[in-house]
Amino acid sequence: MNRTWSDEQTRVLIKQYGKMPVVALSPLLNKSPNAIRIKANKMGLKSGLQHRVTIPLDEIINFRKMGYSSRQIGRLIGYSYQGVLNAERRFLK
Repeated sequence: MNRTWSDEQTRVLIKQYGKMPVVALSPLLNKSPNAIRIKANKMGLKSGLQHRVTIPLDEIINFRKMGYSSRQIGRLIGYSYQGVLNAERRFLK
């Protein structure tokens, strides 16, 4: 992902931040959710939306039992493989 923000990306962020969750803006802007939060914070944008997403732990467990890798599971459930690994570390000890 590109570190710089285009004028168009910034306009979309201003228009949509607070209306769309960060995880939905991420593919639209081609930015990570964290990069979006940082940029919005620097711009003074506020959102009352819940930006955290519930991780489907039962799906992760089922796919693991079937032998899928973290990367494959992430693709199947719409998360990054790091998100899958972090969820496993935090919640499936």
